[in-house]
Amino acid sequence: MIAPLAAQALAISVVLPMVALLLLGIAMLISHQPAEHRVHQILAASMSTSLLLSTGLLIGLLIGVIEPVSVDLGTMIAVRGYHFDLALRADILGAIYLWLDLLLCGLIGAFSAQYLHQDEGYHRFYLLLLAFAVGLALIAVGDGLDLMFAGWELVGLSSALLIAYFIRRPAPVDNGLRAYAVYRITDIGLLLGIVVLHQHTGSASLETLGELTLPAALLVGGLLIFGAMGKGAIVPFTPWLPRAMEGPTPSSAIFYGALSIHASPFLLLRVAPVLERSIALQGTVIVLGLLTAVHASMVGRVQTDIKCSLGYASVTQVGLMWVWIGLGLYPLAIVHMVGHAILRTWQLLRAPSLLHDRHQIVRNLGTELKPTGQHLARMTPMSFRRWAYRFALERWYLDELWDGLAALVRGVLSPIDAVDRRVARLLEGDPASPVPHPHTEPKEARGK
Repeated sequence: MIAPLAAQALAISVVLPMVALLLLGIAMLISHQPAEHRVHQILAASMSTSLLLSTGLLIGLLIGVIEPVSVDLGTMIAVRGYHFDLALRADILGAIYLWLDLLLCGLIGAFSAQYLHQDEGYHRFYLLLLAFAVGLALIAVGDGLDLMFAGWELVGLSSALLIAYFIRRPAPVDNGLRAYAVYRITDIGLLLGIVVLHQHTGSASLETLGELTLPAALLVGGLLIFGAMGKGAIVPFTPWLPRAMEGPTPSSAIFYGALSIHASPFLLLRVAPVLERSIALQGTVIVLGLLTAVHASMVGRVQTDIKCSLGYASVTQVGLMWVWIGLGLYPLAIVHMVGHAILRTWQLLRAPSLLHDRHQIVRNLGTELKPTGQHLARMTPMSFRRWAYRFALERWYLDELWDGLAALVRGVLSPIDAVDRRVARLLEGDPASPVPHPHTEPKEARGK
């Protein structure tokens, strides 16, 4: 009796945000924008109902009343030997992440009702927030890596669009494109890992990860680790993170403090059976996590913007979660993930009131706050401290590294682009007309 109810609770928890997303999407497509209070009511009703159901499901799993729940909603695509199944499965890990998704997205939705009141992008923000919630739900309880990949892409797209939320300014749009480019690069690894897994096992189900041979496990594990690096801003893919703070504070809190950035360790927890097959894979995760934690800790200490400082603090904690996963300390990684997501959300939402909070604390204490964390600085020579400060201030020169790589790729692809444009003009029957190159067009023309 309990199992069917649990399956229904799981299905409804995922479907309700989809329905809300569909309603708002259709309204925007037909150029009908509902009133702000109606938008908030739709989100509140879907999120609160789903949260109640997911809470009951999580409690049942934790106390052992409910076994891991599976729901098969049918096959969406079937092509020869491949089939894409809309299958959900909630174990304790998935139920925790689903609950965290619904709780924090609902909280951000309630907070943003006043924060973005009468903003021109109000409806767009809520549409993207629902898209993010749906994508994260698919990551949390998707039974196969292919369904998780669909949610992964939805999260990445909504993230990039919210970074570029203030579309009338060029900087947010440029930074949104940069973040999306990093997602695209690393997502290739995740996609190839799924393809290789399907090639060796005939399925992309998580249960087939243990069936891989050692060489296949090394290949799949390496690709999945690479795929997880983008969302988690793991070194050397960290530079997109401070640029992501161009979006509204609520989206910064939910994406880069709470949920999106934790999709990276969550993916590693999901594919832990592959990582356990090789010490090399576990060692890679540990080294990347330590390097990221050191980098983000150093760079975060010299930031003058509170959102960037908190963003690097989030990356530091994600790096430590990678270390716990590499060491096989999965319960510690889960507890760390949940506690950090809730704390960082609160800190980012309170970021605009930082000075007021500090003045209130000083007033209550009756004295100025003393600086902390100076013990390590006192143990190092002044020459090294100056070098480390400059190195951290330049963010380990990772921006220059990526700018150089981008220039190199542009130099290689520009001649190919020119040939493609000439061929296109020939096919259009107008070979004599000059084709303006995108890098030589006036700024006004490109802006249009």
